Amino acid sequence: MATEEPKTQEVKQEEEEMPSLENQDGPKLNRGEKKCRKALTKLGMKNFPGITRVTIKKRDGFIFMINDPEVLISGDNGNQFVCFGELKYDDPNQRMAQAEAAKMAQQQAAARAAASTASSGAAASSKPAASDEAAEDESGITPNHINMVMEHTSCTRNEAIRALKESNDDMINAVMKISGS
Repeated sequence: MATEEPKTQEVKQEEEEMPSLENQDGPKLNRGEKKCRKALTKLGMKNFPGITRVTIKKRDGFIFMINDPEVLISGDNGNQFVCFGELKYDDPNQRMAQAEAAKMAQQQAAARAAASTASSGAAASSKPAASDEAAEDESGITPNHINMVMEHTSCTRNEAIRALKESNDDMINAVMKISGS
């Protein structure tokens, strides 16, 4: 019996027909992304080089960013784009809220430090402290406003009542008056 060697055939692939997606320098692509890119290239979309960043701004102030994207442009009319890359989300409203919270915490820490230095000064002179101990008249002032001013400025109840009376029960002006002095 003669042993026959298995026959092998070389299969030539046309490189222009299907781009090599596995040999890219970027991150490894998953199967779905490979299929999507292949389908888009079959539809006539061409690679559009030179784009370093894609930013999409929404009406609400939300910002979507893709750094170093791979952009495909339609060959027909050139006004349809497809962007591939890592999407980053930025919400300026949330960032501003975090900055305000940090600022408020910093102001409270400064108020506490000022209160501790004031309490050491108050121990030396007991006459001004006696005027703070007398209960202030709360008539005409909303109790919730008193609590809010005390919470935001870390002051005593009497100081909050005095500031609210001087500002005609306006919380914002009372907080500003206590924080400013």
